[in-house]
Amino acid sequence: MQVSDPALIGGVPLDAFLTFLLALVGFLFLGNLAYMLLRQVLDGRVSPGTAKWAGTILQYIVIIGGIYASARYLLAFDLKAFAASLGILGIIVAISSSQIIQNVLAGILITINRPVQLEEWIVVGERPTTGLCKVRDISFTTTILQGLDGGLILMPNSSIIASKVINYSRGGLLEIQVALSVPVTADLARVRETALAVAHDDPRIIQNHDQAGRSAVQSLFDLPYNRRLRSDRPDLALFEPAVHIASVNDGWVKLTVRVWIRKIPQKDDIASRYLREVLRRLQAEEIPVKAEAS
Repeated sequence: MQVSDPALIGGVPLDAFLTFLLALVGFLFLGNLAYMLLRQVLDGRVSPGTAKWAGTILQYIVIIGGIYASARYLLAFDLKAFAASLGILGIIVAISSSQIIQNVLAGILITINRPVQLEEWIVVGERPTTGLCKVRDISFTTTILQGLDGGLILMPNSSIIASKVINYSRGGLLEIQVALSVPVTADLARVRETALAVAHDDPRIIQNHDQAGRSAVQSLFDLPYNRRLRSDRPDLALFEPAVHIASVNDGWVKLTVRVWIRKIPQKDDIASRYLREVLRRLQAEEIPVKAEAS
């Protein structure tokens, strides 16, 4: 009586193929476990970005190494023969996946040059392409941003490299502009005095009129990253709250109030409080005013 051979899948015995699938699942689990364990070891000792990338590299080493070893010993996988058999198919796949390759290369450049890092506040592209966002994750192909509205933006790494990126966390400052429109008959000196007084009363707005305020602003430009960008020290008077006449139209004078803040995520709250207080004080003095923030 002739004994039949075990069922084959592409010349591979069925039991060997099932064992390979179980090994695949096992190495995926081990890769994720290695990532989490390394993150626990490194978190708090190195920067979040370094911990993440170290964990990700270890994860891929475990998964890819495990899959290759399983394929070689269970499926008799021959890497040289596989590479030689790719031929034209490999070229077609490479061309069709050019966008993926671009994003992977961009991810490597982001890791090396570090134009953005985890937990930094940035704007990508011309405003308001993304608006003010925090960097939540950087993978090999995608950067995940979270806007002030809570929404997540999945952006290809190639877009980060190719686009204009404004990094507010590196600069440490964010400008808020408020437009005030008052009648031409209004006391402009009084309006200016009120607008500056409200700015000076908010501790979250940068003040340069005293030594403590100047020291706080100067310390931002003494950070190592900022020192590499400029050899001269900035004129700190530029970051003093200021009021400028923007235009005069149809009996109204438009003023622009410029203030700078360090608490970047609180931008909207600071602007809202400032507007409310300016309107309250000017209306108490019976000065008609129209206002908006940007």
